Amino acid sequence: MSSTPDLYKTAEEKRRREREAAEQNSLFREVEDDLVHDRMVGLWKRFGVAIVGVAVLIVAVVAGYQVHKSMKQSERQEQAALMDKAEAALRGRDAEAAAKLLAQLETEGNAGYRTLARLRHASLLMAQNKVPEARELLAQVAADSATLPAYRDLALVQDAIAGLDSDDPKAIEDKLAPLTAAGHPWRHTALEVSALAMARQGDPARAVQALDGILEDPDTTPERRAMVQSLRTVFARDAASK
Repeated sequence: MSSTPDLYKTAEEKRRREREAAEQNSLFREVEDDLVHDRMVGLWKRFGVAIVGVAVLIVAVVAGYQVHKSMKQSERQEQAALMDKAEAALRGRDAEAAAKLLAQLETEGNAGYRTLARLRHASLLMAQNKVPEARELLAQVAADSATLPAYRDLALVQDAIAGLDSDDPKAIEDKLAPLTAAGHPWRHTALEVSALAMARQGDPARAVQALDGILEDPDTTPERRAMVQSLRTVFARDAASK
């Protein structure tokens, strides 16, 4: 028979895991909400590298900040200090210094900071219009088995956005299909990018259906709902004119 202390420890462990799961879900939702700001308006009309670069920059900056915020308390302080220096260099528009600090974390950091550094470095490269180099870093995140699956998938979403200007839109749609499943942390963003890919294939009607998947989700925030509705209006008009 288990002693009272053993039962207490088991209950405490259960509560701790439940708290961690709730915090992780909150983190994913916060990143999803932040990704909406100033990101998708106009992308369905122009797929230039400059516009796509801004979209990837915002995604990576927000995701990077959230990962850093969630990990800083438990990771080694020297890695946190390096990340803070890189962030300061980015804010000061010192791209060369930021790149060196991020590259150091990419090779010396633990799994969490390595992921963060690659995402942030990719956003810097996209801002510099160095799309192939940025996509190489995103590929490294997506292929790193030590990285949390949610952030490997985030790298796939970023890479899909980066490829809207050049990749086969059907291939983009296929790559994102698993991420559009109900309950996936990046489902809404994956559906938005998939809708853009569908529109590039000349099928705005399917793009509307993809966006409806977001609008019909009761968990969709009002801000995202407004953004998606504006996209849907454009695609619905295009579909009606065919």
